[in-house]
Amino acid sequence: MATTEPVNVPGPATATPAAGRRRPPVVVAAVLLTIPTAALWLVAGLAFLVVTYRAEGDAKFLLWIIAFAILGLCLLLVFMTLAGMRIVWVGGPNMLRAPAGFTAGLLLVVLGGLLLFGKVEYHPTMLLPVVVGALAGLAVILLATPPARHWLAER
Repeated sequence: MATTEPVNVPGPATATPAAGRRRPPVVVAAVLLTIPTAALWLVAGLAFLVVTYRAEGDAKFLLWIIAFAILGLCLLLVFMTLAGMRIVWVGGPNMLRAPAGFTAGLLLVVLGGLLLFGKVEYHPTMLLPVVVGALAGLAVILLATPPARHWLAER
């Protein structure tokens, strides 16, 4: 007689790889520190569309092509950040390293360029990217600690 039991359905014990353990505080902090990174990339992509809309000139259609390409890249970074946060939260591989590392690396490149050319001045608009880049760099550092690596390696 055939049973009505589902075949190959994981039970509650195998639903998440780290179901029996507590999440380390460094993982929680790293995920929370990358929330501003996703928000900044979303705002940056939309802001470039607004700037393109307000632009004037003969070759405005070329700006629209560039604007949608930049919006696509920004949305890709937002998706990668949100997916990485979800994967790191449940204890999978460290998929948050790429978007957070890219944001922190971009900050370092910009600061290096400013220092190289001697154009370091304070403008209020510089504060948000500096803070978000520093938070993303801190998240990368936190995910490299032994408790976070152990949490991520349990999969």
